[in-house]
Amino acid sequence: MSLLAINNLTAGYGKLEVLHGVSLAVEPGQFVAILGPNGSGKSTLVKSVFGLTRIFGGLILMENNSLAGLPTEQIGGHGLAYIPQRENVFTGMTIRDNLLLAVRKLDKTATEQALNEVYQLFPILEQRRNQRAGRLSGGERQMLAIALGWLSRPRLMLLDEPSAGLSPLFVKEIFRVLQQLCASGLTLAVVEQNARSVLRWCDYAYVLREGQVAFQGTAADILADEETVKNYLGVGRIQQ
Repeated sequence: MSLLAINNLTAGYGKLEVLHGVSLAVEPGQFVAILGPNGSGKSTLVKSVFGLTRIFGGLILMENNSLAGLPTEQIGGHGLAYIPQRENVFTGMTIRDNLLLAVRKLDKTATEQALNEVYQLFPILEQRRNQRAGRLSGGERQMLAIALGWLSRPRLMLLDEPSAGLSPLFVKEIFRVLQQLCASGLTLAVVEQNARSVLRWCDYAYVLREGQVAFQGTAADILADEETVKNYLGVGRIQQ
């Protein structure tokens, strides 16, 4: 059974349909990339899973539990975490206070253990734990956002453009940690414009074009298809 199954999904905003009959599946433990040019519907797809768009038709199933039409807070209760591209941390609070808010229901011992696990993943967050999140660099802020999502202990984490605007060094570090989390059992669905980076890490990818799935396959399948790489991803041949 797929952890997440989307069948013939049509969704958008108001009266505007952005997705037109999209179907995909995310298996437990997979690192799935959602690729495509700007305006292809990538972000709309993950927002739809988390209840942030209008669903016109189709199914969104989390282990056969229907999510379409549920309030966002109920969807999170099914074991999903969503990391938006922007406004994903509390900028007026310190790093430590952001993290403490995410684990506020834990006792003292469990709280300290959770914080230590985050600091092992992202040592720079420990170094700057007393700094306000609004003063972090883009890469550091993205690390904090991922940490906050992970602290909810989801089974599936949805990320929207986690590498957007980051330096190559931070991009590499973000994907290294995501792959590490995936190896520990977390399932990932990652929207990315940076196909060159994510295809080095993911297990499977879907390429969207104009709100529909134009191509799907393993990273090797996509890299071997010159037309998809050139026309849909907007980059030259990517070396594995």
